[in-house]
Amino acid sequence: MPDVAPLPVAPAAPPHTMRAFRGAEDTVRTMIAGVKGHRGERSVLLRSLTEQVVRDLWPKDYLSEIIAIRNFVAEKVRYLNDPLTTEWVKDPQRLAEEIMAHGRSNADCDELCALILAMTRQCGRQGQVIVVGFNPMAPGHFSHTFARVKEPKSGKWIVVDPVAGTDEATMLARVATWKAYDLD
Repeated sequence: MPDVAPLPVAPAAPPHTMRAFRGAEDTVRTMIAGVKGHRGERSVLLRSLTEQVVRDLWPKDYLSEIIAIRNFVAEKVRYLNDPLTTEWVKDPQRLAEEIMAHGRSNADCDELCALILAMTRQCGRQGQVIVVGFNPMAPGHFSHTFARVKEPKSGKWIVVDPVAGTDEATMLARVATWKAYDLD
């Protein structure tokens, strides 16, 4: 019997996108697709990491899940700006792969936001991408993004922004313009 060549395998979706910056709306679309896709909330590898992060929490302690994910991302992912003229977006699984391989990763605010939203969605939480601008003279100009996650028992939205350090309140006080994007 002759050797049979294996069937070609369809290429996997790239673990990142890199292109010229086309505005916040384009970046948010890319982020949401990554969060909801097979390398986001549907990723088995990312689910394993999420389960490890929340493993020792009390059952149904939803606020602690959100905080544990926030703290994990803040500890394991170093903030790093995009190149000057390029929008670089790693998907959540790519960040998880880097953390598992090297103990840490690097990401900018949109990648941090996407990772947090994918992990919290894996815990059954609703989330939003929030884009903000800090210049009151430039309404509608956005320069930062972060996650907002709904705690189901209280119904309150929790701001989750490792870039702000431990002081999200100070960052929020500086916001001049903002827009929320639901994931669903």
